[in-house]
Amino acid sequence: MPLRLKVVPAPPILDVYVVWHPDDEAGARAFERIHTHFHSDAYSGLAGGAVEVYARSLGWSAPGAPPRPLLLPGSGAGTPRPAHLSAIVPVLGAGLRDAAQHDPPWADYLRVIAGSDSDTIVVLPVAVPGVNLTDSVLQSVVGAIQRLPSDALANVGLLERSVAQAVAQKAAGSTAPVRVFISHAKHFSGNETDLPGGPLYEHVRSVIAGTHLAEFFDAHDLLPGTDWAAELEASAGNSALLMVRTDRYASREWTQREVLVAKQNDVPIVGLIALTEGESRGSFLMDHVPTVPLSHDAVTASVAASLNRLVDEVLKRALWEAQSIYIQEEGFDWTPVHAPEPTTAVDWLSRHQSDHPDDDHLWIIHPDPPLGPAERAVIDDLCQLAGFDTRVDILTPRTFAARGGVLDER
Repeated sequence: MPLRLKVVPAPPILDVYVVWHPDDEAGARAFERIHTHFHSDAYSGLAGGAVEVYARSLGWSAPGAPPRPLLLPGSGAGTPRPAHLSAIVPVLGAGLRDAAQHDPPWADYLRVIAGSDSDTIVVLPVAVPGVNLTDSVLQSVVGAIQRLPSDALANVGLLERSVAQAVAQKAAGSTAPVRVFISHAKHFSGNETDLPGGPLYEHVRSVIAGTHLAEFFDAHDLLPGTDWAAELEASAGNSALLMVRTDRYASREWTQREVLVAKQNDVPIVGLIALTEGESRGSFLMDHVPTVPLSHDAVTASVAASLNRLVDEVLKRALWEAQSIYIQEEGFDWTPVHAPEPTTAVDWLSRHQSDHPDDDHLWIIHPDPPLGPAERAVIDDLCQLAGFDTRVDILTPRTFAARGGVLDER
């Protein structure tokens, strides 16, 4: 008989509020961009309601009045419950400037926002290009708060990355940059070195150093002979790995080891795919991660896209870890942020057997999408070889919800 558990929906983890005056069209566009980003594939695998984006523009009590109040962490219990983290993005346009200048309720609304920054709330003003805030009430209210990059509204992807980056920093509870390990082969083939400015990994460092990513990523090369594995294991919660996958990358002993250690520690990984002649055989260790293709006609943009995705993976990990605290209450043994694969399942199964020698069940949940039938068959075979041949369940938030909160005892 299946074991029925009481399903307690996980509370929301992140709410993003975009605040603008109805006269500022840039605010509506910013909202659409942020809303689309946090409802993209990068975050769709989390349990429903983990991330939501709300608009605050139209009058709440009357036309032209300030918007509906924000439901922020610390607001107390109730329905709906406030999220664990909140990000507030005031769009500083001419309409908002004039409203704050001439309408005291709007000024008061913005003062509440400006004063809400805390351990769980981050305020991220973004300026509309060309709008002068000098000597304005709006400037006096938000002037002391660090703004998003001045070109965030004009630069494709920059607004979205900047918000995700700031929230990830807040979720980490530290201003220390994330250690991004740049994993790359030391041997080249074909025209890998023909890029203007040198090898591709040098472009990665250059993009990080020349952007606001330098405030978020502390870039390190992984070098053979160093104790990077112990360092990565010790700092897994504040690390990420960018695979610069050139032709010989997958066949090198050290790059294989780097990816293996990162996967076994659930470190966020993104692959920048930069093959020119192709690979002789690839490596089963290298797949099962998000990838970004390199365009040789737009190298800097490709590198930036891979780093943007790495920011999303860092934030996704933080949100899943917060959410999995509640998911574990349903009885799951393993809540990895990446779907199980032989590389990670073998390592985890050996540790689970050692720590729980009498445990005769195995219940796993990971972010969507679910494993395909052939992938699931391989993981089932591994579990059976490890002795878990009667009570194995591998689910995602969607498949668990569709089942009605049932873990199969079989």
